[in-house]
Amino acid sequence: MTEILVPKLNANDTSYTLVEWLVPAGTVVGAGDPVATVETSKAAEDLPSPGDGVLHHLVAVGAECAVGAAIGRLFGSAADRDRFLAPDPGAGGGPVITEPALRVMAERGISVAAVHALGRKVVRVADLAALDPAGTAPDRSEPHATGPDRSVPDVAGPEPDISGGGRRVELTAAQRAVGVVVAESHRTVPAAFVAVKVPLDTAAEHARALTREHRRLVGVPELLIAAIGSLLATHPLCFARLVAPGVVHVPGTADVGVTIDVGKGLHVPVLRAVEATPVHDLAARLMAHRMTALRGTFRAGDLTGANILLALHTDDDVTHAVPVVLPGTSCAVSLAGRQTELFPGPDGAVAQRTVVQLGLAYDHRVLNGRDALAFLRDLSAALQHPA
Repeated sequence: MTEILVPKLNANDTSYTLVEWLVPAGTVVGAGDPVATVETSKAAEDLPSPGDGVLHHLVAVGAECAVGAAIGRLFGSAADRDRFLAPDPGAGGGPVITEPALRVMAERGISVAAVHALGRKVVRVADLAALDPAGTAPDRSEPHATGPDRSVPDVAGPEPDISGGGRRVELTAAQRAVGVVVAESHRTVPAAFVAVKVPLDTAAEHARALTREHRRLVGVPELLIAAIGSLLATHPLCFARLVAPGVVHVPGTADVGVTIDVGKGLHVPVLRAVEATPVHDLAARLMAHRMTALRGTFRAGDLTGANILLALHTDDDVTHAVPVVLPGTSCAVSLAGRQTELFPGPDGAVAQRTVVQLGLAYDHRVLNGRDALAFLRDLSAALQHPA
């Protein structure tokens, strides 16, 4: 017998929700076949079978599954599974164990032999209380589809006084996951912030020209992503990961995480190998991520592996934005909204131009302010001379 265990799928969650069994119980499956889909706070992921065998479900759809928990089992044959569910009376007899009771047995490590010793013909969840180390067994007669999200630690403190009215609103799982990442960032990353003002008219015109040429919507964010990737060789520490005190790992590719929020929670999909990708292809990939965010169908692989972050706050009334350095990265770039300003032109006359603030939050253990400012100035130069 082989157990199907829930793997660790991201850095934020400690449990996931089983949203679908892809294969009915009792079906023969092969190693690597997708058998179940679990949902994290950000994405859905198919779990493969760890081997060949006859599939048995231990967890119902809608249940919360902790990392490392068994959600199913593989038996060598259908007969083996049948004997597990209802042992052969001719071989000494045995009880019929209900599916909820089987799940509790798997969670609490209660053996089949111990259940047989109860002497019951049918074993239900309530019958397991005598075998549970804590003295009681949880009720699993219905799937655990609702309730608190145990992937996020309870840090709310004492219940606030709401006697003056109002109502209690539970945040979405996606927002609670964002809270975990932000709290971890503030707890572990000694971040600093610096910003520069960048004239944008040349970049905007170049983006319009690329849009016409490639018939694909290219904007300033896409130009900025490409500029970030182009600086991997000259500013490697901006892409580095701190692996020990005073030691970093510098990646071989620029994998840029870009914030996307279309009203269904904040997502940070990753554009990989940006330094080797043309701008119009980056635009196509970013648009595909936006459509995926609208559908809510990100996979865990879409959201992991960034080595630098770009936070987009491009509404025109946003003057500046301080991004969060993701744990495991050293830098986060922010792009604020466009502003119009007057400036003295070459002939002394007053002229008008569009500017934007470009910000950089950085891990002070890896970079100093001089390094951060040099990186921002090179990004600024790339936007002002995008061709």
